[in-house]
Amino acid sequence: MGRRLPFIAVLLLSSSLLQGGCVPMVASVATPMIIQQKHVNLVNASYAAVDSIVQQSGKRLVLERPLVVSGLQEIVDTSKEKPIRHPAVGQVLSEQMRDRFLQLGYDVVSSPVYQGGGAPVELSGTYEFVKSGLNGTMVVSLRLTDRSNGKLITVYNYSLPVTYEIRKHMTGNANMLPPLF
Repeated sequence: MGRRLPFIAVLLLSSSLLQGGCVPMVASVATPMIIQQKHVNLVNASYAAVDSIVQQSGKRLVLERPLVVSGLQEIVDTSKEKPIRHPAVGQVLSEQMRDRFLQLGYDVVSSPVYQGGGAPVELSGTYEFVKSGLNGTMVVSLRLTDRSNGKLITVYNYSLPVTYEIRKHMTGNANMLPPLF
């Protein structure tokens, strides 16, 4: 037993050194993926936003009540000499959110001036491209409003790195990517 104790201590020490040596290597591989987030899927982000809004709104949003998903409006930096607008991005986001509400069984209508029973609930919002380091970020702010009384039901804000997928919607042409800023 006396001879085994030093052997076990050496074995534990050497395994802990090997383990410590692997951690930085794993961290250096994983860290760029987390920071750069190259693999953001715009559809998944839009669906997740709708899922969060539905969860936050609770009983104030019912399946049978008409729901309008308005086109998102871009906030453009007008202090620039030539402000660049990207309206297609807002259209894509709105369509994806509209699709998700339909998948969840909501009564999505096309006009805020709904002719049926009662004023609809409306999802509206804005998006903005902001510079962050070498790349940009798209910030999306959503709000769900009860059109019958004008009260805000819930809000949801999120940001995404401006990836290739988002940039191709900025121009409508995957072969011609726009400058970010």
